Amino acid sequence: MHEWSIAEGIVTALLESFKDQKVLEVEIKIGELRDLNIEVLREALSILSEGTGLENSRFRLIVSKAVFKCLSCGEKWMMDKALEILSEMLEASEYIVEEGELEPPIHFIPSLVAGLQRCPRCGRMDIEIESGKELEVSKVYLSQ
Repeated sequence: MHEWSIAEGIVTALLESFKDQKVLEVEIKIGELRDLNIEVLREALSILSEGTGLENSRFRLIVSKAVFKCLSCGEKWMMDKALEILSEMLEASEYIVEEGELEPPIHFIPSLVAGLQRCPRCGRMDIEIESGKELEVSKVYLSQ
């Protein structure tokens, strides 16, 4: 449950940065490749804010989509295509059984998505992640 430690870091940073100000809303951008449970993070932020200057602040969590780019031919694609490529590369026997269900390795190690990508156009593995790894407080709205 790394969502709780992330929430703790966010709350601590906000309290230190805006000690004497009333924070109305905080916008947090979270990349799809971060593999965070958004609802758990939201709950952790709420609970950790209780009894602090952030208690009634609104936390707006925005998930940014993963975008992959081939550095050889310039092709770009999104997570659905990346998962399709990964599924084609892996055999069903390489899936992991958890609670009676087959889970692809990506479920347990999200970094596999980028590490095992091939360009859908040229087939090369010279891949860059343009977005989807973000984890940042992007905006803070204060009371006047």
